[in-house]
Amino acid sequence: MVVHYSAHLYRMDDFFKKLGLDDKGSRLLMTVLKLGSQPASVIAHHAKLDRTTAYRLLKQLYEQGLLSRSKRNGVTVFYVEKLSDIERYIQKERDRFNHLKKDFKALSPQLDALRSHVQEMPRIQIYDGYEKLPHFYHDIVSRALEQNLIQIRILGSNTFSQKLERKELGGLIEDFQQSLKKNRIEADILIAQGNLTREWLTHLDSFGVMASLPAAGGATNVILVGDSVFMVSFRDFPVGIRIDHPDIAQTMHFLFDVSGMKSGKLMQKN
Repeated sequence: MVVHYSAHLYRMDDFFKKLGLDDKGSRLLMTVLKLGSQPASVIAHHAKLDRTTAYRLLKQLYEQGLLSRSKRNGVTVFYVEKLSDIERYIQKERDRFNHLKKDFKALSPQLDALRSHVQEMPRIQIYDGYEKLPHFYHDIVSRALEQNLIQIRILGSNTFSQKLERKELGGLIEDFQQSLKKNRIEADILIAQGNLTREWLTHLDSFGVMASLPAAGGATNVILVGDSVFMVSFRDFPVGIRIDHPDIAQTMHFLFDVSGMKSGKLMQKN
């Protein structure tokens, strides 16, 4: 029986905390429920609180409508007049939050305007080594899904000097392609081509070429995913970086647009 009683007390304490009471307030309210109408000194003693703290919290509970008070032989006593007072308090809080919700909707444009003046620091994540590359490409897809994107943008590297290392992205990119396809995410791809340096840009119509891109000799890939920029550089020790920042991403999207336009003009000349 003692175990069941303790379990009920625990649930009651949890309930009062959900009402917004702290540990002391919850303890006081349960003490009043058990003792009935009593002065603050008696309630404080049973709740194991000092009298000043107990009186301040009892007064607060009274002002919230969770307790009643009256005079008995010239002494103020506190009590729960009826359990419906607690239910009425819940209803009052619900009405208050409904009003707050309406106020929040009305203030949302102003709150957004305030946030726009705050310089947001970029969030950066590093992926070091070949064993981290699967996480790098997995996070690209995850980030696209978080932003409900249907397209990402890729700037790949493909020069003769990088191919001499004879390392390709291969299966890693094939898995990446399958993940994009599964989630219905398209890729707009530009490839920087050349002999020893990246001399011109080519627009890719097929993702399949990505698997044969070099993963060595200083090859670099940049992937733009909405408000995030993913970059990976391949040498003996590949390093990837993820930067989450709308302004930085916007700049990279602009550069991608300019590069894409130049690529189109070159194709027209040829």
